[in-house]
Amino acid sequence: MKRSLVAALAAALTFAAGCGGSSTSSGSAFGNATPSYSALSMDLTAADQTAPALALDTTGTSSASSALVADPAGGALLSPTECHPHLFVRTEDVVQRVNRHLWRALRRVERVIAFAPTIDTGTERVWERVENGIDAKFTMTRTSDQVFTWKLELKKTTDAAFVTVTTGTIDRSAAQGPHQGTGVLTIDLGALAGVTGEPVAGVLSATFESLPASRKLAVDAENVVWDSDANTDGARAPRSAHYVYAREPGKGGSLKVQEQMVFLCPANPGLAAADVKLVSRWVRTASGSVHGRSDALMTGGQLSATNQVVGVTCHQSAAEEQEQAEGYWLMKLEDTTSTPAGNTVAGGSVDSGTAGVTACDPVFGAVPNLGDASQDFAFGAVDFTSADPYPFPGA
Repeated sequence: MKRSLVAALAAALTFAAGCGGSSTSSGSAFGNATPSYSALSMDLTAADQTAPALALDTTGTSSASSALVADPAGGALLSPTECHPHLFVRTEDVVQRVNRHLWRALRRVERVIAFAPTIDTGTERVWERVENGIDAKFTMTRTSDQVFTWKLELKKTTDAAFVTVTTGTIDRSAAQGPHQGTGVLTIDLGALAGVTGEPVAGVLSATFESLPASRKLAVDAENVVWDSDANTDGARAPRSAHYVYAREPGKGGSLKVQEQMVFLCPANPGLAAADVKLVSRWVRTASGSVHGRSDALMTGGQLSATNQVVGVTCHQSAAEEQEQAEGYWLMKLEDTTSTPAGNTVAGGSVDSGTAGVTACDPVFGAVPNLGDASQDFAFGAVDFTSADPYPFPGA
């Protein structure tokens, strides 16, 4: 299976660099301070701008070896072909959903700043445009030599007052090029829905650091009602989540996620949302190839209070510019009350590597196995609530 990890979320954070006209020209201080794809992208590679539609490989290649642990009560709760962890796909689903919700507001910024501003002074620029019955106004203010603020306001043309949908700040003190800097961004989805009628609610907020040699982004969802997708069907209650991305081009990167997702396996007829923690890491090797690994922990949802599901996927590509192919995966149901804790109740794994060649780079540490929990990823040692990226080897 091939999959780029996080391209979709990057596109969501694009304010459209170089939208044309003197209003955002790259040579101006205002134009340089306008957020752009190149500054805020969360793609795995510089070439990834959209998520590819790739087929799922749940059985491995003809040389694949697989293992299965059956449920002692009868049946295979987590069979290799039916309960593949799909960590790439799941990650892509998550970031595409965040992408859609960020883009609901930010696309309006892109469209309005494509035209000349209605106000243009040394400290402020204001753009305003009416489209499809919605009046959009975007204000950019220079508060010091290196600091700028943004505000997007919307209203129906029949309404008297604007409501604030998006606010943000960028500090370009450490910047060495256009659109670089550190800052924050907030989108009030409830305010957006109040004007446009879109089926969303809650608040998305982000902090970012986009500098010449590194990029970091942390996104929080607070009491968000997402629009419907494969991971949210039947779970449209307000929920919160946290995502942290970091990348050093030419070295590697990581993605840390705390989310709620709907899993169909084990059986989940009520589409209950489970709590999920996910860590994905990738590194560029001396040969230029990219090796990666994703680990996930599932609790709650359709699982009993004494069970949890552990999943892992190892992936590689020939270069940073190429998509990654999966070589190994494992998914297992564990009993948290057993002695020792974490005995496997049921599970499956597939290794599509050739004999004598490991599909998981040892640089990422011990690989979970079906026999016991001694080599499980240490989720308890990770602070999934912080804005600190999870370290990747060589960072």
